[in-house]
Amino acid sequence: DVVVTTQESPRTIIKEYLYEHMQTENRQQRKMARNLLAEDAEWQLEKFIQENPHYENSQVRVWLPASDGIDQYLKGKITKETPEERRIVKDLQMEWIRDLKLTEQIQIRFNTDFFTNADSRDPTQAGILGALIGSLMTLVICLLLSMFFGILGAVYLEEFAPKNKWTTRLEAIINNLAAVPSIVFGLLGLAVLLNVFGMPRSAAVTGGVVLAMMSLPTIIIASRNALKGVPDSLRQAGLGLGATRTQVVLHHVLPSAAPTIITGSIIAMAQALGETAPLMMIGMVAFVADVPNSINSPVSTLPVQIFLWSDLPEAAFVEKASAAILVLLGIVFTMIAMAGYVRNKFESQNK
Repeated sequence: DVVVTTQESPRTIIKEYLYEHMQTENRQQRKMARNLLAEDAEWQLEKFIQENPHYENSQVRVWLPASDGIDQYLKGKITKETPEERRIVKDLQMEWIRDLKLTEQIQIRFNTDFFTNADSRDPTQAGILGALIGSLMTLVICLLLSMFFGILGAVYLEEFAPKNKWTTRLEAIINNLAAVPSIVFGLLGLAVLLNVFGMPRSAAVTGGVVLAMMSLPTIIIASRNALKGVPDSLRQAGLGLGATRTQVVLHHVLPSAAPTIITGSIIAMAQALGETAPLMMIGMVAFVADVPNSINSPVSTLPVQIFLWSDLPEAAFVEKASAAILVLLGIVFTMIAMAGYVRNKFESQNK
């Protein structure tokens, strides 16, 4: 319970509360008291004061985030068995936490800031919103480019291209590109998109183009297999009734092959969503603390964010990375389930 007033800064209010309730006696104890709270606790209190001016000069309970060390202790990751000089939470702080738990002044709550904040150097403030939006923007660009050119190329090769040695070689090249490691496409993006065309580094538009190049062979192969599955009798019937070859393909062949094409495209997008190596090659490993507002803004993606967090020394970032992995797996499983649902729905309508 703190007295909220505009006459004092949030930093002063927090210090006075901690020093009084923890009964600190010297400078070292005051420092340990301040370390009970996260670095953004002052900002959280300032935000509360601005949003609730009617609480001015009144005593009100305000919940503020604990530091990452206290969080690890409450979760059992830091114990008293470890020598005091080797742990971030000292014995006196453990006593304070025990007293706070007895008076219900400390709680473990679901961290909604994880979904509403962008990345941060402080693990208590770090979130995945920026990476989620970056992944969405990158995936939309990848989807638009790869599906358009992939389906167009598959239709040409399967329905219109003459069967000669050139088309045979082109088919072999496409099949081989589908087996090329993803990092090669990242190197291609670095050499061509960044150095030749001057596209922005670490931007969603550049990442989307790189992932589109990687997904294109897979979508072409899946679309060609779908077109091969359409009976030739359907084509012959359309041509026999006077339709042109283009009309037969657009009005009959493509709608019949749509379930398999859409399924293959969604699975290719799910694979592209989990890629890290090609995006690292075009500079998507920078620290991005802001939510992107355009396709040319510096962005991060969920896989890259997981990679960056897992490489940081703070234990709290490992937990952030684990939570982000669960979110990424949930999105991928949803996309795969969506692919199966779309396929079944189209097939039931065609029966």
